[in-house]
Amino acid sequence: MRPTQPPKTRTMTLTRNDAGIRLNQYLGQLGVASRRGADRIIAEGRVRIDGKIVRELGTRIVPAEHTVTVDGKAVARPVRRLVFLMHKPKGYVSTVSDEEGRPTVMDLMRSVARKQRLFPVGRLDFNTTGALLITNDGELCYRLTHPRFGIARVYQVRVRGDVSNAQLHRLMRLAQEGVRDREQPRATHPAVEVVKQLQKEAILKVTLLEGRNRQVRLMCEEVGLHVVALKRLSFGPVSIRKLPVGGIRPLERRELDRLDAMTKKGSTK
Repeated sequence: MRPTQPPKTRTMTLTRNDAGIRLNQYLGQLGVASRRGADRIIAEGRVRIDGKIVRELGTRIVPAEHTVTVDGKAVARPVRRLVFLMHKPKGYVSTVSDEEGRPTVMDLMRSVARKQRLFPVGRLDFNTTGALLITNDGELCYRLTHPRFGIARVYQVRVRGDVSNAQLHRLMRLAQEGVRDREQPRATHPAVEVVKQLQKEAILKVTLLEGRNRQVRLMCEEVGLHVVALKRLSFGPVSIRKLPVGGIRPLERRELDRLDAMTKKGSTK
């Protein structure tokens, strides 16, 4: 008689690291808590996934496939979806709150959407300006920021001095890292080009398919280029054209439809 095998325990950790997002990062994106605070409430057993308490800090989820609750309340299930475009100015951090007390992009949102639980889609660093999406839709935020969906971000970079062909080719290779081996075909490809060479500066246009922390600045630093100014011109089909620095507007229906269509193309079942 065979010994009874213990039942397999269900784990919420996904087997493919590129298929989901870490639970603490997800809660941080939604403004539930900082990542450190999210780790604390997970360890305290206050978070459930599909009705089951999770305490493992490395847990990964897919927002479209899992229901997350904190203290019994579902997160990322807005009754009415809100998506705004901000032309982020310098001197603001792209978080809901800041432990160092620095101004955040949400301070700028108070006059636009009071009493709404909003959060930025990804981040632009303190000194970077340009296109930043802000929403209350956790699933859309996940789809727009996860690399496997390949949503293009276009940046304008001013660098000091001339840009050599060797530096330009190296920048292109750095832009392509992490993309070339993915199975999902891309309608857009990473790209780097010199838009204008000035007497003491050059202006580059950089297109990336993911938004790793300080990616453009680190790429330039690696090839020996000093960034003077960095601006994100567009996020997917949404552009800051005609939107002044510090300006905020709701997305138009056609823009929302295009975002939805682009992120659905990148999904896998």
